[in-house]
Amino acid sequence: MKRVLMVIPFFPPMGGGGVYRPLSFVRYLPANGWRVTVIAPRGDAFWIRDESLLERIPADTRVIRTETWSGQAVLRRGGAVRQSRSSQGFGALRRLGATVMMPDTYVGWYPFALRAAMRELRGGGYDAIYSTSPPESAHLVGATLHRRTRLPWVADFRDPWMNLHLMDVPSPLHAAFHRRLERMVCRQAELVATTAWSERLLRCAWQAARVTRISNGYDGEEMAAVASVQPPAGGPMRIVHAGMLTLRRSAVPFLEALRALQDRRPDARGNIDVEFAGAREDENDRAAARLGLTDCVRFVDTVAHTDMLRRERAAHILLLIKHADPRYNGLVPGKLYEYIGLRRPVLALVPPGEALELVRSLRRGETVDPADAAAISRVLEHLYDLHRAGGLDAAFDLSEQPQLERSRLAARLGAVLDRATEGGGA
Repeated sequence: MKRVLMVIPFFPPMGGGGVYRPLSFVRYLPANGWRVTVIAPRGDAFWIRDESLLERIPADTRVIRTETWSGQAVLRRGGAVRQSRSSQGFGALRRLGATVMMPDTYVGWYPFALRAAMRELRGGGYDAIYSTSPPESAHLVGATLHRRTRLPWVADFRDPWMNLHLMDVPSPLHAAFHRRLERMVCRQAELVATTAWSERLLRCAWQAARVTRISNGYDGEEMAAVASVQPPAGGPMRIVHAGMLTLRRSAVPFLEALRALQDRRPDARGNIDVEFAGAREDENDRAAARLGLTDCVRFVDTVAHTDMLRRERAAHILLLIKHADPRYNGLVPGKLYEYIGLRRPVLALVPPGEALELVRSLRRGETVDPADAAAISRVLEHLYDLHRAGGLDAAFDLSEQPQLERSRLAARLGAVLDRATEGGGA
C-alpha cells in the first residue's frame, strides 16, 4: 500500500464546513490503496469545535498535531472567540489580518507544520504529499515539502485562492504577491478543484493542465445512520439551517421574508419554526429580535455532527444560504451535498451558478435570490401551503444520489494520487 502525507489545517476535533471533505478522504483513501498520515494543528486552533468527529478518524490513521500561532489560535487562547461574534468587530479584524498576514491569518501554522512534516518524511516510505485549502498557507507547506523531497504533490482547492478571487485585497502589492503564490502552486502541483468555475480559474489563470474536478459530497454511512429519523407529520413546518453565517452569508433577508409572510398570513405565526445551528455573526440575532421573531426563530451554537444530522433529517425543509456577493456565485457549499444526502426538500437562497443548477437538476427543492426578501417570502408561502396540504415531500425528488457519496469521490482522489506517482499527470 502506498503512503500519503496529508497537510490539513482543519481537522477534528475542529468543526465547521472545512473539516468534512479532507476527513472523508482520510477515511476512504485506505480502501483505494493509500495509507494516510495527517499533519494538523492542535484542536484548539479554531473557533468551532466538535469532539464527536474524532470518532470518524480511522483508528490506524497517524495524526501528528502541531503548535500554531495562527490568528484564530491567538484569539481562542485569549478567550475572545465565541459562536456568535460581532459582525463589525470581526470584519475589522479580518481586514487587519489580510493586510499584515500573508497569504492568510493561518500563516503562523506554517513553520510548525513544515517542521513536523519534514521530520516525518525524513523517515522515508512516503509516496505523495497532499494539501488542502483554504487557508492557502497549507499549500505553502505542501510546496516547500515538494521542493525539498521531490515527492509528487496534490493541492486540493476546496475554494479558489481566497484573497484573489473571493475577498477584498488590501492593495495592488498584496494582489501581486497572492498572484505570485498562486502561480507557484499551480505550476508545481497536481491540482484538484471542487467546481467547474474553480477548475476554469485554475486552468485559465496559469495555463495549468493538471486539474481534476472532484466535487464535494456526502457520507453514505452517516446518512444511513439517521435514515429512520422522520419529520413530524403534523404541527408547525420546521426549517433548519446548519452551518456558518459568516463572510457575507446572512440570514437577514430570510428573516425579513418570514416576517412579511406572517404579516400577510397571520396563520403562519406559530406554524413555522426555524432553527439556525452553527457559528454566526451577531447581525442575525439582532435582526430576529428587531423583527419580532424570537418566538419562532432560534439560534443555537454548533452541536455534535451526528446530532446535527438528526436535526436536519427531522426538518421539513433544509435552508441553504449562499453569499450575497457575485464573487461567490461559482461556489457550491459543501453543506448542500449533505442536504442532498439527507433527502429532505431544500430551500436554497442562491444566486445563478452551479449550486442553483444542482438543486434544480435534481428537483431537490426551490431556489431564490439570497438578497430578494420579497421573492423569498413568496417561495416560503408556497412551501408553507404545500406543508399544510400534506404535499411537501411529493413536490420534489428526494431519491438517493449515490454518485455524490464521499467513498466514490475518495476513489477519484486515489486515482489522482496514483497518476501523480506514476508521472502521468492528473
